[in-house]
Amino acid sequence: EGPRGVLKKAFKHAPIDLKVNGDVVEADMWFGKKLQVSTIKSVLSHIRNMCTGVTKGYRYKMRFAYAHFPVGVSVDEGEIIIRNFLGEKRVRKVSLAGPLKAYRTETSVMKDELVIEGNDISEVSQTAAAVHGATLVKRKDIRKFLDGIYVSTKTTIEA
Repeated sequence: EGPRGVLKKAFKHAPIDLKVNGDVVEADMWFGKKLQVSTIKSVLSHIRNMCTGVTKGYRYKMRFAYAHFPVGVSVDEGEIIIRNFLGEKRVRKVSLAGPLKAYRTETSVMKDELVIEGNDISEVSQTAAAVHGATLVKRKDIRKFLDGIYVSTKTTIEA
């Protein structure tokens, strides 16, 4: 729980005892094997990312790369719509995973840029991956056809 909202995640699958002592989260595991003990660091990383998300938030900036046909991207009601990719008539739609904010930057500031913001890093990164995956070039030489939408920067919203 923080100034930007509340994040909840269940770690029932991991055989770990979690305790909160003031500002410190402690994780204990009894008689764990090497692979089971490795889940402790993963769970603590998830908790750290959740704390960062509710205090600062996450921002992914994505740039459009195209050689000839300009990619048209718009954001409408929780959906990112991609048009004219490689000159195709097909309209690609990517829905936002969770309560995210997506918008295009002003052309005067940065041309061809899409920004995705949110509190949960997994939702922000999954949406960015879905946008990138929707613009993968199929059945062509990917060394020549470099068109697509790529993540350019990963930052927090509040510095």
